[in-house]
Amino acid sequence: MSRSTTFVPGENTPHGLARRWSAWSLVPFGAVMVYFIFLMPYAAGYADFRYTIAQWLKLQWSQPTWQHGALAPCIAAFLVWRQRRSLSTLKPESNFIGLVLIIFSLLMFWVGYRGNIYYAGFVALQLLVAGVVLWLWGWEYFKFVSFAWFILGFAWPYVFLEDTLAFQLRYFMVSATSWLLNLAGIATLQDGTSLVSAATALRGQGALFNLGVDGPCSGMRSLFALMMVSALYGYFRQRSFWRRSLIFVLSLPLAVLANMVRILILIVASIFFGQDFAVGRGEEYTSNFHLLAGIAVFLVGLLGLKAIEAVLNRRFGNERPLPLFES
Repeated sequence: MSRSTTFVPGENTPHGLARRWSAWSLVPFGAVMVYFIFLMPYAAGYADFRYTIAQWLKLQWSQPTWQHGALAPCIAAFLVWRQRRSLSTLKPESNFIGLVLIIFSLLMFWVGYRGNIYYAGFVALQLLVAGVVLWLWGWEYFKFVSFAWFILGFAWPYVFLEDTLAFQLRYFMVSATSWLLNLAGIATLQDGTSLVSAATALRGQGALFNLGVDGPCSGMRSLFALMMVSALYGYFRQRSFWRRSLIFVLSLPLAVLANMVRILILIVASIFFGQDFAVGRGEEYTSNFHLLAGIAVFLVGLLGLKAIEAVLNRRFGNERPLPLFES
């Protein structure tokens, strides 16, 4: 009786050889990425004083606003790994657009280096990843990993928004909160980005509360973190692209609403228990209640996401959630 042999599909076929060639092609790409991110002095300095991109990321990831960025590469890697079985069934088909995108991203990276612009480097590296996937594996592969690539975009700290978007968010939240308090019968004055209790016959102005909404309370801390969470929530809980997109888009007003709730909690606590208990004494110290009130931001955000999902399922029918791990 002849001994039977086990045939492993795809190992010695053109499909399998192409897949192995694509995997080995990642070696030079990985070396280039390591050099660009960890070794090459890139920007934010003069003459020989330049941070590498890794040093800049480490510096920004240590800030509360951008702490979520440190998780983004790990989450993106997990999303690719969980699809490994599906990806192994695809036939690699190199796409010329990927090569064009690689060349364009390398030029942009060079422009960012010469112009001392971190953000050009961030965009270039993000596009470089997409270009390599397209060039080595093709459109079908990129479709499978496109969401992981999108999540990777949350790794980059968009610090310039702190001077533009942050102030607009802060001013809008203060205006909306002032309107709600006056509607509820709590006489409130808005002074720029501060909320002050109005004077009455029994109390002077600011006697009940005098809350200044500073930059760290603008909502930027929770905005991008909640956007990343909402993208993941929609991806795993819904199947339709439009439903996922709607959940992601609605994370912006959810973040504003969540921070408004936090401000209201602090004001109510100031009225009943005093300013020192609710907020603290300005730059001298921040009360524990003030710190704990930050939890309300994420509770409101998560409850809001659940409510949006419930409305979508009731109005348009349930969709089977994706499993965390592929079977």
